Amino acid sequence: MIKNIGIVLNPTAGRGKAGRIFPQVLSMLHEAGIKTLVEITEFPGQATELAVRLAKNGVDAVVSAGGDGTVNEVLNGLVQLDFPVPMGALGIGTGNDFLKSAGTAKDLTKQVDVIKLGQTRLIDLMRITYCDFEGKTAVRYSVNDFGVGFPAKVSFRVNNMKGALKGAWSYAAAVVTEIRLNKPVHLKLETPEGSFKGFYNMLFAMIGQYVGGGIKIAPMAVVDDGYMDVLFVEQLTRWETLKLLPKAFKGTHLPHPKVTHIKTRELSVNDTQELVYVQGEVIGFTPAHIELLHQKVPFLWPS
Repeated sequence: MIKNIGIVLNPTAGRGKAGRIFPQVLSMLHEAGIKTLVEITEFPGQATELAVRLAKNGVDAVVSAGGDGTVNEVLNGLVQLDFPVPMGALGIGTGNDFLKSAGTAKDLTKQVDVIKLGQTRLIDLMRITYCDFEGKTAVRYSVNDFGVGFPAKVSFRVNNMKGALKGAWSYAAAVVTEIRLNKPVHLKLETPEGSFKGFYNMLFAMIGQYVGGGIKIAPMAVVDDGYMDVLFVEQLTRWETLKLLPKAFKGTHLPHPKVTHIKTRELSVNDTQELVYVQGEVIGFTPAHIELLHQKVPFLWPS
């Protein structure tokens, strides 16, 4: 049983939704008998250092409170310490895609129950080496997704979108814009299973099943099977993309002749410089190398 947790809150997640509903979430945790130590982010990237601080403070677990970007920042803090305590998540941000694989994304009561029970599952981890915005080699870790092409462009638009659109609507608007522009990227992909080269609309490497606020892009993915599910899609027309996307939401897109799916432990993405996306955030550019680390992350998980 978990009795004392550290929480890293990103109050701006979900366009301010996280900050608005966090008092309710905190009450739920206290009613469940869980003591809390809360650190609040003030700028992007700070959740990583706050997670390290909490992990050194004697808590039973460190929990992110926000969206997928907050999950990723907390993860990248705890990995520095080799996960001395389990990690958990309260999905109060925009997409909450990783928790969809756990089946708890839409139910805060279930999320609190998972934290209280303290049962963990050892989740696989992607170690991603890439080029940051300053042109330097950098390393980032992910428990859910890595993307190039369409997903990176959509994420960039969502995170820089102004106006009233929120949540799934902001994703939908960004998706429509990118479909209209329809600019495939030239990539060279290398895995132990084979090499591929050409123009692709999108590339995903997945541990979880979902991206983009509920698109079931990797229906065969298992979070602890020791493999990334890599999917890439060749040069779709606008009309083909429009027909494929509804299938992707349901996870029935894999039979499409322009979709390639492989399971692998290693992936290199070379050739041209393209935006790289990881768990809701655009972090830099290709070239990139992704290595799968098997059952590395003790994550609070439903039984």
